[in-house]
Amino acid sequence: MKWAIRDLLNPVVTRSMIFGANPFDIEYILKKIDGIKVMSGKQIQSVWLGEWAEKIRKYNDLARQAVDSGHRISARAYYKLAAQCHYACYMINTEDIDKKTEIYDGLAHAYSQYTGYCDHKVEYVEIPTKEGVLPAYLHFPDDGSQDPYPCVITYSGIGSCKEELEMLAEPLLERGIAVLTPDMPGAGAAVIHNGIKCGGPMLEAAFDGIYAFLANRADLDADRIGNFGLCMGGGYAFRASAKHPETKCCVSLFPLLMHFADQGSIPVWMKRGRWSSFQYADNYLEGMKQIEEGTVGCDFLMAYSDDDNWMDTEASLRLFDKAIGYKEKIYISEKPAYVSEETIMHAMPVGEQFHWVKHLAADFLADRLTERK
Repeated sequence: MKWAIRDLLNPVVTRSMIFGANPFDIEYILKKIDGIKVMSGKQIQSVWLGEWAEKIRKYNDLARQAVDSGHRISARAYYKLAAQCHYACYMINTEDIDKKTEIYDGLAHAYSQYTGYCDHKVEYVEIPTKEGVLPAYLHFPDDGSQDPYPCVITYSGIGSCKEELEMLAEPLLERGIAVLTPDMPGAGAAVIHNGIKCGGPMLEAAFDGIYAFLANRADLDADRIGNFGLCMGGGYAFRASAKHPETKCCVSLFPLLMHFADQGSIPVWMKRGRWSSFQYADNYLEGMKQIEEGTVGCDFLMAYSDDDNWMDTEASLRLFDKAIGYKEKIYISEKPAYVSEETIMHAMPVGEQFHWVKHLAADFLADRLTERK
């Protein structure tokens, strides 16, 4: 079957667009990819990273000009565009750990610059756990003076980072809810700089550390806590809610539980290689059985799709059955657009619909955490 080289980047493109990368910037760079004459992973990576580097320089220059001119709104917008470009680079699964670290540090710096110009308060925090320190951001819906706030903890999984969780935070901030966006074990700075790999014991320690952190914050209401996750983070949200029954509500978007999933459909790059080994703890799969323990009694919402090739409908509904309180589900019938037989990823079917699913998810959480209900 003849297929375009750009199809190799379908998973990268999907996640970049969900995070907010400009679609015209993406298409411009994909056209550069189309110009590659001989299929080569190294060449594709070189063109992708090189072209995004040019975009990053442009947006950083515009941001600095805006700062110098006193244009705060423009500075914020350009720094966010730069962060989104860095994120598109971070989605490439290079086996060069030093290069991956350099890319992540660029993303983290750009995102930090962006948060410095946000109108609402964004606080960088560090969360102690038995396995090490989790870097995180605590987002407030305003200047942070109207405490105590209800709070939602957001989660994503392997290959992600706290900066990506901006997309989960935005609709909640609009509804008056504070949001904690941590680097979970195996993700972002938690693994790159603090050496916390992804494994059952590390995740269990993370859940306990996060809840203890929130309980010690006078500006947050420990009686109004929700969990919100996608992909592996959807499984984390479920487990955190099971482990901490004081949780008021939980939302899981296309949740991934490794022992529920079709192992044969999970791509090789997620199982083997230097970058995978860097993220995973020893006995990773065995340890992840802990994440599947327990039932959830709080109100629960799950989004899933028949086109999810890792967590099929049967697997998703097995998780849904473990929610024993009030529960709802969102079935995604739309077929994914950025997909071919050669490149399909678990995140695509629901992730491509995030632009409207996020509002249903945010309303579900807000109805249970604010005065709206």
